Amino acid sequence: MKVVKFGGSSVADAGQFKKVKQIINSDRKRQIVVVSAAGKSSSEPVKMTDMLLNLEQAADSEPLFQAVSDRIIKIRNDLALSIKIEKDLQIIHQQLGTCSHDYLISRGEYLTAKLMAKYLGYYFVDAKDILIFDNQGINYVQSQKRLLNVLATHSQIVVPGFYGANENGSVHLMPRGGSDISGSLLANLVDAELYENWTDVSGILMADPRIVSNSQKIDSLTYDELQELSYMGIGVFQEEAVRPVREKHIPTAILNTNQPEAGGTLVVSAHEDEKKDQIVTGIAGRKDCTVITIRKYQLNKHLEVLQKVLAVFQKFDLAINSVPSGNDGFSFLCQHAEIATHLSAIISKLKKTCGVDSVEVNQNIALVAAVSLQLSKRPAIAGKILNYLDSSLIHVRFVFQEGSDLKIVFGVNNDDYEKTIKRIYRESMEHHFKKISA
Repeated sequence: MKVVKFGGSSVADAGQFKKVKQIINSDRKRQIVVVSAAGKSSSEPVKMTDMLLNLEQAADSEPLFQAVSDRIIKIRNDLALSIKIEKDLQIIHQQLGTCSHDYLISRGEYLTAKLMAKYLGYYFVDAKDILIFDNQGINYVQSQKRLLNVLATHSQIVVPGFYGANENGSVHLMPRGGSDISGSLLANLVDAELYENWTDVSGILMADPRIVSNSQKIDSLTYDELQELSYMGIGVFQEEAVRPVREKHIPTAILNTNQPEAGGTLVVSAHEDEKKDQIVTGIAGRKDCTVITIRKYQLNKHLEVLQKVLAVFQKFDLAINSVPSGNDGFSFLCQHAEIATHLSAIISKLKKTCGVDSVEVNQNIALVAAVSLQLSKRPAIAGKILNYLDSSLIHVRFVFQEGSDLKIVFGVNNDDYEKTIKRIYRESMEHHFKKISA
């Protein structure tokens, strides 16, 4: 059994619905279908979820509710479906002003899924009837029991994403992008052989296409590699959407609804065949970082100093990365936007209360990460990348390789950010093609 999720762009209008049906009909193992709310299209510049958020805030909700209704009815009419969706719209309309935020914002998924179920000839299952949340998060035991009861009589179902229910039966909304979480949870609950996430991109690219034109697609990578790339800003999945399938070792395929023939990226727990010819799986990064370096003679013997320093960052509620920079130094990295308003106060407190010898601040720093399983097996890769950057006259401010041995991070000036990514990508691909030709 496969669980498949279609994002907002995949269900934006009747034309996209037709593409979804072709994909479903091409593989009968696609038995559980999760859909987001209708997204943007050439004729609809606003996502339905955003329409509902605007409706909630509007002084006069009638025009916006009418726009939501018109959009849903248009999809229904364009597909010539015999479903009286007006009844559902009327129920929602009657509760405007009294319903919860979670209920109202989840109606985009609810309405879109109702239409999709009718169009596919699948059974519609309201997510609040099968995905149950308690104060610890998803209740796997209760949710699995409810889902398997449904599947005992209906083998092909459509489920709206983005929400479930609290123990009292009220709608529980997930974080934005929650349809990814819904699909992942359902794949976990049925021990799916594959979780397919259909979007408007043909998989994950090795590097940002805005920086590297015609960037190579990553055919496969591990969940560990995906996690490192996501942390550095590649923005594919949030951790909550990865954990349920990762725990069960269920592979995830990232595919393009508009180009299903193009293939995509397969995320797996481990590669069956080692990719020895690919020295870098992916490259990601972020600009505008601030680096604070504290120095204390024989700092490695003064852990109490580090404890005081960490307490300062904790007081200002900052998310930081920390790396040793010698026996006498330690560096802390964070996004400039998060620290800018407190920087002077933080520096003052570090100097006055932590017993350090000095505090250095470097701003306008970019972090570029090269991610690969090969890093732990081929230590020379880091040196090779440094040589590439040195030959391009890129000033590397610092380098650190984290304990996972999956990621090596280079700190460079903001102005060298794009140049660094291009250089690492180019040399990685040249190495790859040399191996192939050999």
